[in-house]
Amino acid sequence: MKHRITLITELESEMHKQGYSLSHFSKVSGINRGILSATLNGNPPKLMSITQLDTMVKALGKPESWLYELFIEQCFSEENKANWRRVRALLLRCIELNRDDLIGDILNLLMEDPIHVAHVFNLAEELVEQNQTVVAMPFYECVIENERNYHSERLAISHYRLFRARISPIIENNLRLAMVFHPFRNRLPDHFRLEALLELANIYYTVQDWNMVIACSDELNILSNIIYKQDCKRRKKKIAVSTPSFTRPLVTYYAQSHLMKFVALEHMEKYDEARPYLKEFSDLSWFEGLDDLGKEHVEKFKIYALFNELNLELLTGHTDKLVDYFELLKTHPGEALPSLLIISKAANKYDMKIDHILTYFDDIIYPNDILDYIHQARFLRDHYKNIPIGISRYINIYYQLALYQCNRNVYDEKLEKILLALETSVEKYNRGRIMDCLELFKKLREMPREYKD
Repeated sequence: MKHRITLITELESEMHKQGYSLSHFSKVSGINRGILSATLNGNPPKLMSITQLDTMVKALGKPESWLYELFIEQCFSEENKANWRRVRALLLRCIELNRDDLIGDILNLLMEDPIHVAHVFNLAEELVEQNQTVVAMPFYECVIENERNYHSERLAISHYRLFRARISPIIENNLRLAMVFHPFRNRLPDHFRLEALLELANIYYTVQDWNMVIACSDELNILSNIIYKQDCKRRKKKIAVSTPSFTRPLVTYYAQSHLMKFVALEHMEKYDEARPYLKEFSDLSWFEGLDDLGKEHVEKFKIYALFNELNLELLTGHTDKLVDYFELLKTHPGEALPSLLIISKAANKYDMKIDHILTYFDDIIYPNDILDYIHQARFLRDHYKNIPIGISRYINIYYQLALYQCNRNVYDEKLEKILLALETSVEKYNRGRIMDCLELFKKLREMPREYKD
């Protein structure tokens, strides 16, 4: 009773200071006199809602969230068993007022009763559906810390939500997130697991862990095949196919599983092993159940296959294909950066001259204020939905271009830009590449500073 009396005493004291009688305050606040009397004078007093407290606080001219600490004490007093509906309304109000400190206190008090873990998780999911993912993070953290069943789906989903929300341009941080989340991937519902495997593969791509890219690709392929076959059976039996809330069309996950494995094998220089995977995503028109977006993605993968086939040709020494590659690239300039990475890599491997191609894409390779573009990731946001992938490609292509200039013994102003950009971007986003770059930097710094126009 002590905590409730304290809250009520504070309200009554302020009403008295401002000269309010019960009847007068009822009129000013709009709260029914009977309800007001039961709340302030009842024996025991009627528990007030957070809406009632807010109404009284506003009528008294006090700042929002005044007396919230005492309200929380009332919610969790010994006399009162925490009522989820009441606490939920309080949490939502704290979210509106950005009272993160109070949210933490409330969650800690709630977790004294394990039954509330499910309530907290469900509220977090509601917040995500309302596009308040950042706000939901403390709730998922609470679930992770207090869920007793290690194999529960809500624990896996909570890890997944935190994993996705915390991915950033800092590649080493993303790897740490992946390592924490990875063990929970197989406990997710299928629609989350598809996206999780794709995201994990992307992160392993950025750190060049090709074996893990292949492992995730294989898992993604198996899962997407299972889901596809189940859908086909339902269609054959004319059973309505319920479409899960996939982030992307199912065909995209199927195609990506083959594309990512191809890319990993390509980077491992296992070109003969990689080649068969081209056919798996070059023509997906056979894929049943394609909607308009799915058909659009099928066309994109057809183009990706054309580029990747030329990648193989160049990387295996068929330098005559550079002409065809250049013409295709002119038609699809959006593929410039990943393609220029392969072209420059092949140029370094087979002593090809690619200055005409570099000149053609000069604006893309050397954007204005390049260092600011890197630090703010503005260039990458313009060109990539997945910024860490963009950063990884960005670092790799400038590494190859620096090698290209070194091999030609040319140190010009553009190379100076490349070295500075490469050095700062590796330092900020991908420190794991520092050792790869040290010898390159040393070799290039020792070159004569005779600038070439």
